[in-house]
Amino acid sequence: MFDPDILRQSAGNDVEKRKPSGRARELESPAKGPFNGRRALAAERARGPRWSFVGLEIDWVSFERLFAAHRLPPHVPNVAWRTSAPVYRDGAQVGYASSGCWSPLLKKSLALAHLKTPHFEPGTPVEIEITVEHQRRRADAVVRKLPFYDPERKKS
Repeated sequence: MFDPDILRQSAGNDVEKRKPSGRARELESPAKGPFNGRRALAAERARGPRWSFVGLEIDWVSFERLFAAHRLPPHVPNVAWRTSAPVYRDGAQVGYASSGCWSPLLKKSLALAHLKTPHFEPGTPVEIEITVEHQRRRADAVVRKLPFYDPERKKS
């Protein structure tokens, strides 16, 4: 039996997920009339979003190496974790992962993250902070488009 959180994460859904900026298109319609925040939405639409909600696929070899340095097997939790974990690129923090899990369906370690522009493009290499034996280390990861798993049968 799978933990519902793990299934939810494999599908790329998160409780912390906020409404995407694409909603601005609907609100900017002249039919909506005036409302507070119209100029801010128009400005964001013109410049693009500063943050984006994305998936991270954590590199297993990198993850395993962190534990091997302490002569430990990799710790793969059987439930989703919900502690904030910093995400880095080129030594600077570019966002944070809000939750993650081992996906038994995809056989990968996955995380859901909020990243700053321009680091949220799919395929972008990043690093995620992992704690091993009370020491903070970084494992390699790659930004992925959500959902992680999108079976064909859902579309028919």
